[in-house]
Amino acid sequence: MKFINAFLVAGLLATGAPAHAQDVKVAGIDHVGITVPDLQQAEEFFSSTFGCVPVTHIGPFPMATSLSPDRKQTVAPRATSLSLAMLRCGTGSNIELFAYKDSTGSTIIPNNEDLGQSHIAFYTDDVKAGAAKLKAKGLQIIGEPITMPSGDTAGETWVHFLSPWGSEMELVGYPNGKGYEKTAKVKLWSAKHPAD
Repeated sequence: MKFINAFLVAGLLATGAPAHAQDVKVAGIDHVGITVPDLQQAEEFFSSTFGCVPVTHIGPFPMATSLSPDRKQTVAPRATSLSLAMLRCGTGSNIELFAYKDSTGSTIIPNNEDLGQSHIAFYTDDVKAGAAKLKAKGLQIIGEPITMPSGDTAGETWVHFLSPWGSEMELVGYPNGKGYEKTAKVKLWSAKHPAD
């Protein structure tokens, strides 16, 4: 699933291109945070698979409280401690990893249709070769790489896969650009030209 509106706004703001009225002036997306079952496993996966570099580590912090499901009040802690790591991944946003020890929270990975579900998409010029490498590492590829033949995303190839702990992620590539670029005044952020 593509979250084009969110990325378009982020791209507009990051490039200084004209944007809609905004309450908070931002330069772009600093990081995406995800909760993982094992911090060391996740760091090794992102490092060995995508070349991400772990930069900062903090914690473990003891958990004194948690937030209620409605996020309006504090409740008894649902984990004993929290550790975090921040990874640098190429020229894109950083990835922040959260690992809770002895968590009593849900261990069910949300489905795409579930509110709050998200995924990380890694750019590569050759999605098919990338998917083959992921498969060779024993990762589950969901379907086959798809290349969009027409429309705004014509020329984009993508495929989803599962991380070692079951989170859905994506490989995406558009080495010759996307269809919308032929007429658009504003372009989405691209890993190939991150400053544009």
